[in-house]
Amino acid sequence: MITRLKTFLMGAAAFAVIAIASIAGRRLLTPMVVAAAPDSPIQGNGPGSQTCSAQTLHGSYGIRFEGSKLGAGLYVSVSRVTFDGGGQFTVNEIGRSNGSLVERTFTGPYVVNSDCTGYLDYSSTLTNPPHEAHGNFVIVDQGKEFYVIDNEDGWEASGVGKRI
Repeated sequence: MITRLKTFLMGAAAFAVIAIASIAGRRLLTPMVVAAAPDSPIQGNGPGSQTCSAQTLHGSYGIRFEGSKLGAGLYVSVSRVTFDGGGQFTVNEIGRSNGSLVERTFTGPYVVNSDCTGYLDYSSTLTNPPHEAHGNFVIVDQGKEFYVIDNEDGWEASGVGKRI
């Protein structure tokens, strides 16, 4: 009779199971190796095994953002972004756009995929008239940080957000 199973990760293609069996009152260790395809749903607790949701981004983050709008000059800012854990965010930002002071607050929706990638959208007041902006991000370190890029045509800008 097998009383306990223990699983160990041994790389992307295989794992081992050690069964603790009891025969006639004696405990026996019975190692078994089971091969698994690299794309199998077997997951461990190692790097890359985290799954995410909108709740992974919850609370306030400090973010440094920099880049440029092609043909329009440099943009740098520091912000406090607050995620509500349910798909809405608010940013309080201060920065410089081509040397001019920028202070703004904006809000919008965000979406987090189970693989810890996602996107956010908001109305940007950096142009007149304002335009819809789109950014993509990846969440790292169990939601303690995220990396973001402005994914609009004509922009080359990115940032790093760290939980406050």
